[in-house]
Amino acid sequence: MSNSDRLEYIRAIDLSGTPRQITEQPPEADAGEVFDQAKNQAQIVGSGIFSFVKGVDSNIREAISDSAMLAQLVANKKANAAKKPLEWFSEYARVLQNVGWTLQDSQWTDYSTSGKAAEVGAKVIEIVTAALSPAAGALSIITSVVDVLTAMQPSSPWLTLFSRESQFARVAKFQIGLVENGPEDDVFVSLVGCVIEAKSDITQVLVFKFRQANATFKANSNKVSINRTSLTELGPAIRTKIRAYQADYLSSIADI
Repeated sequence: MSNSDRLEYIRAIDLSGTPRQITEQPPEADAGEVFDQAKNQAQIVGSGIFSFVKGVDSNIREAISDSAMLAQLVANKKANAAKKPLEWFSEYARVLQNVGWTLQDSQWTDYSTSGKAAEVGAKVIEIVTAALSPAAGALSIITSVVDVLTAMQPSSPWLTLFSRESQFARVAKFQIGLVENGPEDDVFVSLVGCVIEAKSDITQVLVFKFRQANATFKANSNKVSINRTSLTELGPAIRTKIRAYQADYLSSIADI
């Protein structure tokens, strides 16, 4: 698909009817509102937790965040995450592919009984380490972000947004993304999708004791490459499409 085809696809997306539930950000959140190439940073994008490694351009961070948000909005409209979370992820991935993310074919793996982690947050780190083999520095960034979220009060703006988009009674789904510069002109995103299905309601998903609850834990890991030039060209069209929903689905930006 050429960039002109991708632009046509983006412009044709109809987001009418997409629910808006504004999550208020406290005044102190404004301090980190700007993406900064010189810093490791993180942002909640709907049900996604995205971390950006030092050195990734600010405009690339913004374009990736916006792309992930567009995918979230389209998937929310086309699939019922509470009843069919894997179908939701298929719609999410389809949008990313259509805006230039190169995803490899990968399968969902059941991690319910493997490994030692008992809580969801710890299990995510286990899966990222085993499936994507990130560098030590990159892994520490993901670990730091998960730890920060885990320690937050349920009423905090970040956790309020993340919980709203990831938890549906006995089902939870979310994404973990790590963005790094790749060779030549590419950008790499290590992306892990997670689905937890329990027999009782899930609250505060990252500290949910899935083993104790006899819940299933499935994950799908992918190493995504994105052409920097293509992403930069598509960025303004994507931002125009999602502009009305940014306050509802994007958190403040935090330095890690």
